[in-house]
Amino acid sequence: MMKMEVISILLLCVLSTLAQDLMSPTVDILAEIKRIKSMEEKLNALNDEVRELRSKNEDLLFAVRAKVAFSASLSAIGGVKYFGPHEEATTLVYENVLTNIGNAYDANTGIFTAPVKGVYFFNFVVFNPYDISTGVRLFKNGHFVVGATDNPPKQDTEDTTCNSVSLILEQGDRIYLQLIEKRRIYTDALRRNTFSGHLLFTM
Repeated sequence: MMKMEVISILLLCVLSTLAQDLMSPTVDILAEIKRIKSMEEKLNALNDEVRELRSKNEDLLFAVRAKVAFSASLSAIGGVKYFGPHEEATTLVYENVLTNIGNAYDANTGIFTAPVKGVYFFNFVVFNPYDISTGVRLFKNGHFVVGATDNPPKQDTEDTTCNSVSLILEQGDRIYLQLIEKRRIYTDALRRNTFSGHLLFTM
């Protein structure tokens, strides 16, 4: 009987201590919850930074590995073909694509669109026979850059002119050629009117 009383007293003491701990905990639960939430927010921010860095890294790798080159000539299906003269300048569409690595040149519009930022080199050749002057201008986003012209041939009956340029292009910049108003281009199976370009290096 005495043992039971001692055990009962001990149990009451233990329960009393537990109750005190619950009512007055040594750990600040609210502070711990706030600390956990703060850590969670920092972790989410770090995850966002990692995703952004991965995206930038993928873009950088694409730019480093980018290979861009094209070459095309004016079409002359069925023999000779004349372009112009027109009252207004006309965009030339070089339909006969010889090379188009990276698919940056559109044979339906005659427009080259830069896939990455970098330095590009462009060249164009203009062939001119007979008695009408010829002339072509290269444009970047609607702004004139360089041109090539030639007067009517004399004794040799035909002439060729050309020009080339290196340009810094942003991604999405557009390059194209226009036949100058009241000028004419002639082409045939020899494909002497060409437009070409390639990426020298990315930036």
